Amino acid sequence: MIGITGATGGVGSRTARHLLAAGRDDVVALARRPEAVPAAPGLTARRADYDDPASLTDAMHGLDALVLVSSDGLSETMERHHRNVIAAAVEAGIGYVAYTSILDIAADSHFYYSPGHRATEALLAESGVPHCNARTSVFADFFTETWLDAARAGGELALPLGEGVMSLVARDDVARGLAAVVLARVEGVVDLTGPAALTGEQIAAAASETGAPVRFTPIEDGDYRATLADEGEPAWLIEAYASMFTSVRHARFATAPGDIERLTGKPPMDFAAYLRG
Repeated sequence: MIGITGATGGVGSRTARHLLAAGRDDVVALARRPEAVPAAPGLTARRADYDDPASLTDAMHGLDALVLVSSDGLSETMERHHRNVIAAAVEAGIGYVAYTSILDIAADSHFYYSPGHRATEALLAESGVPHCNARTSVFADFFTETWLDAARAGGELALPLGEGVMSLVARDDVARGLAAVVLARVEGVVDLTGPAALTGEQIAAAASETGAPVRFTPIEDGDYRATLADEGEPAWLIEAYASMFTSVRHARFATAPGDIERLTGKPPMDFAAYLRG
């Protein structure tokens, strides 16, 4: 049986669908609210709360592989969640874990979530469980929902990207890659990224091709942080967003084309294709 954490989320739910489409009839959706998991042949839902270690151990009973889709929110919360999941996986005797990490895992990274992902990769290494760190780029879906939709409405994408580039990748492509990784029990590191690294200008051009004109305006980090503060965003979220763009300016999310086509036989969508739906 293959378990998937965060199974009601964008990556987890899609990974479950790809595993079912591949013919697996033993997929277990692990979710805090299992009743929210849509029923499907071959899919079982079990309650698994990141903050309830006993529920995690119970939910993992009988699993031979696990897809650990990373948590989010406060960095310390994410790290605690991952620590609980890995401890439960070890206790349950799971024989393989595929983990959604990130490209910018470097020790000198200033990205808000990098320390948590580094800590999780270290925990997996220390656990002795065979595993794969599937390092993802910035999700095209997340970037579009968080920044580009508003830019398309207003005509301007104003972000502190400088001349940096990022290989935006659709969640569905990440899920396809994860399904392939866990089915083949790939070990080591794989990069799940978009097909090309794009500048702010290129992102705006792709948006303009698929809708109303959008222009890219580079802004300074301090100005961006001030705007978020004026909008009432909490300090941790301001740091998460701003530090992600710092990493982008330093080309730390630029890896392309990555391993999705090698793993699945199908290339990831380019950003304009993603926007066209």
